[in-house]
Amino acid sequence: MSTSVVYSNIHVYRLVMNALYGGKYRQRFRDVIAVLGPDVRSVCDLCFGDTVVADWCRGRGIAWTGVDLNPAFCATAARRGHQAVQGSLFSVDLPAADVFIMSGSLYHFHDRLPELFDRIWAKTTRLVLSEPVRNLSSQPGPIGWWARRSGDAGDGHAEFRFTERTLLDAIRREQERHPLDCRVVSVARDALVELRRTS
Repeated sequence: MSTSVVYSNIHVYRLVMNALYGGKYRQRFRDVIAVLGPDVRSVCDLCFGDTVVADWCRGRGIAWTGVDLNPAFCATAARRGHQAVQGSLFSVDLPAADVFIMSGSLYHFHDRLPELFDRIWAKTTRLVLSEPVRNLSSQPGPIGWWARRSGDAGDGHAEFRFTERTLLDAIRREQERHPLDCRVVSVARDALVELRRTS
């Protein structure tokens, strides 16, 4: 089943995500917001899906731009008066911003992380990641099957998922390529990580 069917509107997406997060889907965004800090003036939200962070930014006079492959998500953001760019993270012109954030989507790019990080570091020195590391998709049977198919961003089902170890290993490999400070804020269902490029 493709994203155009599963996530043809934001309401279906929220229902699916809330089920996967045991009713605590919005807490993911609140956790990310808590890391941003008081001095942020601009945010680029990669694979944003929802407009929770965008709404929060608007209420505080923070410039927000979202980038997502799904046209339905971008259309919803635009209707709400937000700046959204529809397309692949590897082809669109990413905006410069004080901080980039990505919530629950890094696994889509696990086989192209150096290229993705290079594009991010060309536009910012700070990245906040909230990435699932304890996943229903790893379970056998119908629950795992359904969870794996909930991860279609528009380019096919994503079987790969990070664990805490594999996520931190990926970050260490990136630290070998670029000088980065890494702060693990918390690890629960999602790992919340802040990366800062130091030069």
